[in-house]
Amino acid sequence: MDIVRTHLDREVDPSIDVFDQGVTSLTFLRIVAQINEKYGITMDVAELEEASVDVLSGFVADQLRSENR
Repeated sequence: MDIVRTHLDREVDPSIDVFDQGVTSLTFLRIVAQINEKYGITMDVAELEEASVDVLSGFVADQLRSENR
C-alpha cells in the first residue's frame, strides 16, 4: 500500500505488522486517516487484530465490497 510506504519513506513487507517495521502510533493514526479519506471509509483501528499492510488492504477491500451491495 503506497500510503504506508510514503509514511515510512521505504519499502515495507506487506505481511509484517507495520509497528514492527518502524511505524509509530502517531504515524499509524495518520495512515488510517489517509486511508479513510482516500477510500471514503471509516476504519476503526480497534477492530484490527494486527496492522500489516495485508490486513489493512483486506479491511479496505471488505469495506468497499460491503458498500457496493
